[in-house]
Amino acid sequence: MHYTLKILLPIHVHGKKVHMRDLLISDRRKIEILKALSDRKVYTYYQLSKIVGTNYNTVKKNCKFLELLNFIEISGIERDESASGLPSYKIKITEDGMNALKNIRSKM
Repeated sequence: MHYTLKILLPIHVHGKKVHMRDLLISDRRKIEILKALSDRKVYTYYQLSKIVGTNYNTVKKNCKFLELLNFIEISGIERDESASGLPSYKIKITEDGMNALKNIRSKM
């Protein structure tokens, strides 16, 4: 299943109306990732890349940043621990991430 999220609704920053298109692409990607994770299911980088409509490495880098903010949790099995020899990562949203997304949505 392939989903692409497009967000072009206005938000207000310091009393001024701002559209999502006025944000950096990387910031829009982070918001799209949070939106995809908001169903509270667990996803892989690959699944998120298909939902958000960008490549695996872009999703991985954006997820690493979201993890630094405690908006998501990334758990994984490293290559040397995996029976297949391939690393595997699972991503889910945290309460802080849900609150951040709620805040973003309230400004739209």
